[in-house]
Amino acid sequence: MKNNLPDAMNRARVLSAALGLLAYSAGLPAVAADGLCGTLREFTKSVKPGETRALRFNTILGSNFKDREVSANGAKRCDFSSYEPAKAVCKYLMEFGSAESAGYNAKSAITCLSPNTRFAAGTRLGAIAFSMPFGLAEHPGLVDVAFTEDKDLGGMVLSITAAGPQVRSSSRHRSRESGRS
Repeated sequence: MKNNLPDAMNRARVLSAALGLLAYSAGLPAVAADGLCGTLREFTKSVKPGETRALRFNTILGSNFKDREVSANGAKRCDFSSYEPAKAVCKYLMEFGSAESAGYNAKSAITCLSPNTRFAAGTRLGAIAFSMPFGLAEHPGLVDVAFTEDKDLGGMVLSITAAGPQVRSSSRHRSRESGRS
């Protein structure tokens, strides 16, 4: 009778290694999303009271943008309006953002900024507009995430706009104080 124990042990090792690699690869998008979440949070936190800052991440698949003469099978571009915290988000999106599944970029941004928001597996976005408060509860700012077709450039655009907390008028407060005896 032949001893199959060494073969069984080798199969178990191979299976264990394969499962380990599978678990590792399943965690990669979560690590990448952490990079997006951190830069998005820094971007929103950087917006000062009364200020509005925005970025636009454009993607196209199967061609190039309408304002480009060079042919391409797809392209990405990101406009951060010379605002450094938005530039960090753009850098991340240019490296890791998807042109093939552009709606995934919007889902990732929304779940980063609103961690309790979840999309069912297989959810595909064609367009979405999503707004949420950020910052201090008593003086929140507002962030808008919009994903829609860009008719001017072609393809899709993910727009993220952060409006800092509203500045309260101190003149109203002073006028109440001055009316006191």
